[in-house]
Amino acid sequence: MKNVKIYSIQIHTPQEFNQSSFIITGIREYCRVHQLDCQFKFTLYPKLGRLITSKNDFKSFPKSPFPKLLYVDIQLISGTTITVGFDLYDLADQFSLYALKHCDVVFKRNFESRYINNLPVEYQQKIKALGLTFRVYDALELSKKVYVSSLIQNSLASLKWDRSIFSRLFNIRKKLKEQIKSIKGQRLIENYESYAKGTENSILFQTRVFPNEHSKDTQQIHADRYRLIKLLKKEFPDHFKGGFIASPLAKQNYSDALTNVPSEPQAYLQAVKAAKIVIYTRGLANSPAWKMAEYLSQGKVIIAEPLTAELPVPLEHGREVLFFKTDDELVSHINLVLEDEQLQEHLSKNARLYFEQHVHPVKTIERIFCFTLQHA
Repeated sequence: MKNVKIYSIQIHTPQEFNQSSFIITGIREYCRVHQLDCQFKFTLYPKLGRLITSKNDFKSFPKSPFPKLLYVDIQLISGTTITVGFDLYDLADQFSLYALKHCDVVFKRNFESRYINNLPVEYQQKIKALGLTFRVYDALELSKKVYVSSLIQNSLASLKWDRSIFSRLFNIRKKLKEQIKSIKGQRLIENYESYAKGTENSILFQTRVFPNEHSKDTQQIHADRYRLIKLLKKEFPDHFKGGFIASPLAKQNYSDALTNVPSEPQAYLQAVKAAKIVIYTRGLANSPAWKMAEYLSQGKVIIAEPLTAELPVPLEHGREVLFFKTDDELVSHINLVLEDEQLQEHLSKNARLYFEQHVHPVKTIERIFCFTLQHA
């Protein structure tokens, strides 16, 4: 790709900042490197519409909000504008109808072919695998205009004149302010670019409890995580660190499995950097959790549940990670790497290399822009 073809980049103000932070950071850093103009395009109206696939069909919901989708305009010197959508939603079987109608290409975070194949062919051809992402920033502040634009979008998307309207609007503002506040948690890209070998022969698995257990998926995730925490405590008492981050539900239901590791972002990142072995489990709806990208960035020895999301470049068992499907396999893999320093070095080196080549936000954006311009 010849970068001179691009004149400028416009990022539509997002409705959600945690997931979109990865894309925004990658674009802004990419534009700095290539000296391209990058601006936010202030958007007030939410882009509605959702498709949900079933076994051999799909259903359309034209008025349904789809907030976890970031839109980016690539403006070329020729005057042409290419619109790219970044689908950051957890659910692999749901898609933005607006994006599929108006974007030239859509990169989906939780990409699974079995769901995409149920869509009309014209939509199938637009959807590509995004790859691993994580929450990360290139600066510790955000323009007030961007915040206000996002607040208006979210408010209009939830606008329904009933007795709960003011409660919904209050919760929208509260949630958005929490996302903005989290930017100051210093999850800066430079913290993930810096890397050194783990100094502790420890096994780290710190995870969270979701706010409620209304869905069967959430209940299963909590049960699986609880079981693994108890197993790791029992099998590796001298090596294990972690547990559930303290929360009202965690204290109520899992008080004997609370973490002994700090949960503040910077302190937790230091614990990740110090550990040699880390455990990864699936996110909601089998979505790829941020932890995988974070672990790769620090060159950890990663022992993980298999991903169902399809990546542009798959992770290989025995190369970047060790995958486990049963508790026995988990324990066996841990014992293997504890006893084999050469295997530790091999997995650690390849994990970091995978991050540098395929996960770093700038590398992700380079791949996406290259593909998009080649197929424009």
